[in-house]
Amino acid sequence: MFDSDFPKADPVPRGCGEREPGGVYAESGLSPQGRPLEEFLFDPPLPIPEGLDLINKPQLWMRTLASGELALDEEEHPIFDLLIWVGEEHYPYCCDYLEETRRWGASRRLNPNLDLSLLSRTSRMILAHPHVLNTLWKEQRPPRTCKKRVPGHYAAIASRKETEDAGDEVDERTIPRLLEQRVERSMESLLQALSPETPQTGPCLFKLWELIPREAAQTVIEVSEGEVGGQHSSAEPLLLCLREIGSTTYQYHPTAASADGLVPGLFAALPITGFALIRYHDGSVNERAKEKILAGLEKREGHALPFYETDQ
Repeated sequence: MFDSDFPKADPVPRGCGEREPGGVYAESGLSPQGRPLEEFLFDPPLPIPEGLDLINKPQLWMRTLASGELALDEEEHPIFDLLIWVGEEHYPYCCDYLEETRRWGASRRLNPNLDLSLLSRTSRMILAHPHVLNTLWKEQRPPRTCKKRVPGHYAAIASRKETEDAGDEVDERTIPRLLEQRVERSMESLLQALSPETPQTGPCLFKLWELIPREAAQTVIEVSEGEVGGQHSSAEPLLLCLREIGSTTYQYHPTAASADGLVPGLFAALPITGFALIRYHDGSVNERAKEKILAGLEKREGHALPFYETDQ
């Protein structure tokens, strides 16, 4: 029916806990042949379309072009995306979810009543968080680095090598795999569909790491200017903070800048690599969800999303 050897998310405990028996999860798995997470992020983040209620309500969204026409895949079928809210009760900071995804892939529980047969390999998992769009960005210093290299988002313009060195805040040994890219590399059409008026200037997504307070870290270390590439201009010592959430530990450099201007927004559009059906204790799965996935496989064949059954 399909090749079962497709990229899968790691079943580790996450910020939202462990996966539940009978659950159906959309995944963005990891692969040695994948693309960096940054390629799938919105920078600047996008406002949530007016009238859209996403809180705890994963839903399907039919993609349209800026012209208002339906976006079609190569088989001339309409493209449906998943709109998902990442709640602050499990992920207080958007960076929590991004760093977790970087290490383990994305795994989001879905309502089994959704028509999962409409999703295909062209579909994206569009993610929103309540504290991601920085309305105070004009009053604050730009971040030390912008990993998408958006013009105007750097605190200091350095050579490519210097910028990469300064921005590599995570030990590469902890990121052995990258997000699988199963669709076109360009996100231009999706950006136009979500927010055709949004320019590429504006609040930098990577400022969010600097807005996490020192108090959110489990470990705090003072580091010298030379240890961060010489881009720290403040008289205050630069702090290296280690934060733990679920199975993820990551580092950030707080700047004491205010996070009061953060409002809800869209921050990522991840490729969907498949579904995970979590078995009940008797070995069965949610049959309602499985039937819809199988219907998609029958209808879309090679363009359909695969699935697997697992205990966790």
